[in-house]
Amino acid sequence: MNNKLFTSIITAFIVCVFSCNNNFEESQTILYGKIINPIGQKLTLKGPNYPKASNYQWEIEIDKDGNFRDTINLSSSSYYFLYHGRERAQLFLDPGDILSISLNTNEFDESISFSGTGSENNKFLKEKFLSKEESPIDVPRLSILDEKGYLSQINSIKQSELEFIKNNKEISKNFREIEKKNTEYTYLQYIQRYPLYNEFYGKKQPVYSDSFMKPLESIDYTNEEDYKLFPSFKQLVITHYQDILEKSDDLKKDFSNLNLSKSNLIKRDLVSQGVYMLSAGNAKNKDIYESLIHLTKEFKSTGEDSLISSKLDNKFNVINKLELGMKSPEFIDYENFKGGTTSLSDLKGKYVYIDVWATWCGPCIAEIPSLKKVEKLYHNKNIEFVSISIDERNRPNYNYKRWKEMIVEKDLGGVQLFADNAWNSKFTKAYGIDSIPRFLLIDPDGNIVSGNAPRPSDQKLIELFDSLDI
Repeated sequence: MNNKLFTSIITAFIVCVFSCNNNFEESQTILYGKIINPIGQKLTLKGPNYPKASNYQWEIEIDKDGNFRDTINLSSSSYYFLYHGRERAQLFLDPGDILSISLNTNEFDESISFSGTGSENNKFLKEKFLSKEESPIDVPRLSILDEKGYLSQINSIKQSELEFIKNNKEISKNFREIEKKNTEYTYLQYIQRYPLYNEFYGKKQPVYSDSFMKPLESIDYTNEEDYKLFPSFKQLVITHYQDILEKSDDLKKDFSNLNLSKSNLIKRDLVSQGVYMLSAGNAKNKDIYESLIHLTKEFKSTGEDSLISSKLDNKFNVINKLELGMKSPEFIDYENFKGGTTSLSDLKGKYVYIDVWATWCGPCIAEIPSLKKVEKLYHNKNIEFVSISIDERNRPNYNYKRWKEMIVEKDLGGVQLFADNAWNSKFTKAYGIDSIPRFLLIDPDGNIVSGNAPRPSDQKLIELFDSLDI
């Protein structure tokens, strides 16, 4: 019996069993199938609100032959991600779907196949992903275009995606409308990110007309239903409110709509993300903290929401003790790649620009070429460039050994140090560092100039150095 016929018989059997059983609930979704060359013994399905809500994650066991099957209660249709090993695939699931999935981990994206109810929608997502992988959008090249060229390109991308949806006749009517709306939100994301991306990749102040951002004005950023369903809308919302936190002169006014809304999920996620915007020496720390803490007033006093609120309080209490001009926390006897140990006090008499990074951090690695250029530009000036790795000493792959290898591979300059206890190093915790890369600037007397200095790729760093006459 060939595999295709066998799969069809199994699907028909499951449909019959669960259609004829009066106890089967329409919200129950069945996932089953086979993994060839499995890595470990589980699949992980993560829903739209993971990791903020643990009930949106499911672990699915894989038996010794690579087979799996599980029943999941879904409250609504949504996008999900199926993880196995270091790979993942996007799914779209409706309550009541009975979906068969098979794949070979040696060619994960290409081999994944679907049958059963909901299969056509997921075949569409696979084709969409492979199409984008085959012809990826050159984001840097797109982002440096002027307004007219940029709008032309993103409109072309939008029309191409809509045409792709139109030509896929087998997907469900509901999913078709959802994908069309997702395409519109993705288009709005391009509009939203243009000023930031144009400045970053173009290395200049962005120039665009007053009408350019008009499409964003019609968005209801408190729409929790779309926030749950569309990953593109979720990112639009979080970016919108983070931009307000960073730039607003009247946070109370600019958050009024969100404060009055019943969008507790959005409030919770914003607080969770907003914690990372608190940094040592930021003049807006108090305003950001008070705005975020106001959003937590409807949170539950126990469980996950309580942990989010506690994290906000703890972060603020740490960085509130660090003001510009005060003595910097110190690192003491960190291992120096060139031999021996180095403490912050050893560098007294010079400005110290510190890069807190790790070998597993993509954005950290992306800053290396710019950091090397800045180091060369300020060679023999009154400044030391110090890179502190917070890699875990014995972590698989990215660890102490990998730190040493990467310094040689990338010919890293400056003072290369290895922190004593990764994220839990006293120096890292004293600065409230919970995301990397993070850059710090300390003056020749050991005082804080900036607890969140510009990155090497940011022209504002050179402006800062020049203002200090370094």
